[in-house]
Amino acid sequence: MIECPTDRTRNVTYLEAAPEQVWWSIATTEGTNTYLTYSSSTTGDPSLPKAGDVYTLNYGDIENQSVVVESVPNRRFVLSDAYQSLAPDGKAEIFYVNTAFTLEESDGFVKLSLQVQGFAEDTYGQWLRECLEMGWRRSLMNLKSVLELGLDLRTELFSYPRLGVTNCTVNPEQSRETGVSVGGGNYLLEVFPNSPAQKAGLRAHDVILGIGGRRTAVYSDFVRVISSYSGKKGPVSVTFSRSGKRHETTVLLSVEEQFTGLNKESLSLEEIKHRRELIAKSRSASGAIWTGTENDMKTAAESGEDGAAGAQ
Repeated sequence: MIECPTDRTRNVTYLEAAPEQVWWSIATTEGTNTYLTYSSSTTGDPSLPKAGDVYTLNYGDIENQSVVVESVPNRRFVLSDAYQSLAPDGKAEIFYVNTAFTLEESDGFVKLSLQVQGFAEDTYGQWLRECLEMGWRRSLMNLKSVLELGLDLRTELFSYPRLGVTNCTVNPEQSRETGVSVGGGNYLLEVFPNSPAQKAGLRAHDVILGIGGRRTAVYSDFVRVISSYSGKKGPVSVTFSRSGKRHETTVLLSVEEQFTGLNKESLSLEEIKHRRELIAKSRSASGAIWTGTENDMKTAAESGEDGAAGAQ
């Protein structure tokens, strides 16, 4: 990560493309669909964004109502974002930040700097900052692939296995609570019902210290280690701290597409929300969210039946 004040993140990439191509990709609705969004629309001219235009950008289980703050073609594009994010049970939460793209020509390349600013100075602000920093890192890698190779790799980049947790790097408040040093592990804000993490015995407020024998000191370490298990099967060891004591467990990571955030079926956010609410309702007796099979989840979502469909 590029060092920044805690209210912002910054990513930089160099693209072997003309400034006009990069601008089209980041600032037009048609362009964003090539590397980032599954659908997008604007209240203004789709090919000529201007201040005051409102974009609706769908990233799968996240939708952004974004207002254009500044638009200087081939130079700078600034958005005021309102991200609506869906949890596995369909509950929605909105987060507000500003996103600025800056383009500079540099020896035949375009240097693209992306800064996201406005994160709250609390634990959930930290969680959002860490999530978006890594999310944009992957998306900018995909932009480079699309512009330079013609390959849209978003499925490959975002289809890494999941534990079923909400986590962030241990901060001073959590360090006092857990006894784990700041930046010494990943604090679990939430463990979803029937997720791989819960099945392995993990709970909210535990701190994951390592996965598969590799240290996960900070959020980016956690994502890199989890991502390394893409395409692999079998149990994975997890080292964690609880109440000041060190423990070991094993977990079967989930690869269910329902919770990767991808939107291969081109569903609207409301359709995704409705599907997840039906899944959660159908498993209300056991509290289960995860099942272990994607087909079970689709059946539950399509039928809307109550009972133990897919519960384990």
